[in-house]
Amino acid sequence: MCDNKGAESSEPPATLSDYGENMLNAAITEGITAAHLQEVYADSYITKVGHDQRPAAPIDHPSVTYLSATVGGHFVGAFMAIRFSSIELELHSLLHKAAIKHSRALGRAFLAWAFAQPILRVTAYIIEGLESAKNYCIKLGMKHEGTRRHACMQGGIIKDVYVLGMTRQDWSTL
Repeated sequence: MCDNKGAESSEPPATLSDYGENMLNAAITEGITAAHLQEVYADSYITKVGHDQRPAAPIDHPSVTYLSATVGGHFVGAFMAIRFSSIELELHSLLHKAAIKHSRALGRAFLAWAFAQPILRVTAYIIEGLESAKNYCIKLGMKHEGTRRHACMQGGIIKDVYVLGMTRQDWSTL
């Protein structure tokens, strides 16, 4: 679980040097330490995305790849990519609140990593009420593709789930 690699890529780790001067010290790298994984899932800002059928907790599965996010050499969270199929990755952003000002550049670096894989699309599922997460995905260039009505329960309340996606073609035009 800690150093999982998921889909291998010949690309070097994504860096943010192309995303502006203030982001030069931010990066994502494939893999995560056990301590950092525990830190991510202990953060209440991150675990609020859990729901009644699937609490926010580490996933140990061959289809899951964690990527560490750092700014200035300091760990600021992670991304989780779930290989949904041979052509699709599911995106989960697990960034600490302190990383918000770097979140767009880190997200674009994650997308660069994702589209270096042999996939055609990235999908994000956002629980109703997490509008900042939905807006984050839209700012990254994802499109709202639909809403799964009454698709999960959070705190005993039935909620919709927004489906956002980006195709390889969408990525190539950003």
